[in-house]
Amino acid sequence: MSGESKRELQRKEAKEFLDDLTTRDQRMMHGILTMVLTAGSKEQLDSDTEAIKSIAGKNMCQLATLTFQQIDSLNTVLPIGTRKIDAFRTLTTESLAVFMPFKVQEIHEPGGIYLGENAISHNLILCNRENLMNQSGFVLGVPGGGKSFFIKEMILQLILNTDDEILICDPENEYEPLIKGIAPDISSVFHIAAGGKDRLNALYLVKGYGENNPLVEKSQFIMSLVEQIDKNGVGPQHKSIIDRCTAAVYMDAARTQKVPTLCTLREKLLEQPEPEAQEIALALELFTTGSLDVFGHESTVDLNKRILVFDIRDLGEQLKPTGLLVITDTILNRVTLNWRRGKRTHVFIDE
Repeated sequence: MSGESKRELQRKEAKEFLDDLTTRDQRMMHGILTMVLTAGSKEQLDSDTEAIKSIAGKNMCQLATLTFQQIDSLNTVLPIGTRKIDAFRTLTTESLAVFMPFKVQEIHEPGGIYLGENAISHNLILCNRENLMNQSGFVLGVPGGGKSFFIKEMILQLILNTDDEILICDPENEYEPLIKGIAPDISSVFHIAAGGKDRLNALYLVKGYGENNPLVEKSQFIMSLVEQIDKNGVGPQHKSIIDRCTAAVYMDAARTQKVPTLCTLREKLLEQPEPEAQEIALALELFTTGSLDVFGHESTVDLNKRILVFDIRDLGEQLKPTGLLVITDTILNRVTLNWRRGKRTHVFIDE
């Protein structure tokens, strides 16, 4: 390279350096990078030194051998805060930060499961969600990007490494093969569809349901359910009748030890003298004794299993609003029950 070319390159580098300091909020720092090589023999040491110099040269870096300064260089390398080498290189803070050995925060928590790879160090991320301030999360990505595969991998690790309970809302019937393949004895799969054999009781209620009075909160749920079924709306009279009948149904259930269902609620509504009660009962007929009676009877699948999968692929447009509401309430029942007995629950809702 000619002298003029060298000066031009130096001017360019100086301008870039000045731009870093003035426009990119960088600082000018003095740094020194020292390395210690060890080998079993002088020949091996010389060979390793030349190999490292060659690798550095290919990456446009210069390394120099500190002849007769081995003791000083060793003391400089040791983490005792001593510098014995008088050789500096001017660097910006951004360039100097590259050489910091502790610039990456690793996540290796006890009891953690694999959640990906550290983008900088390429080490595994093992995170225990129990230690997080907010344990909720989203998995986002383009179609075909591996979102469901990642969730299946997470579910597999939870099944094998923990005793936590798992609830899955599956809109494409893609989780059943995994669950039935690895945990058939501790799982239940609900195939929810009009005319299907599986039933899910909409009036399913566990001890400690809700945050306050369970009957009040269940009554509000049934009001929401009837509003989904009856598009004409639910007025104050209807709500009063629903609240009265809900309390009566659960009082009868406590006395007879028989699980109440929507059919039981409809029968109680038919006993009421108000015409509004007959309207509600008529609206519930399709979902109790009619062709869409999936949620009107006792559950036919074991709700006490550790893993529950709600397959809603064949739910249909008529049943979908009601079905999603009942499934959400069933999940709430289970989460509430587990929370009161100190057991963690993982809820996975696919798109």
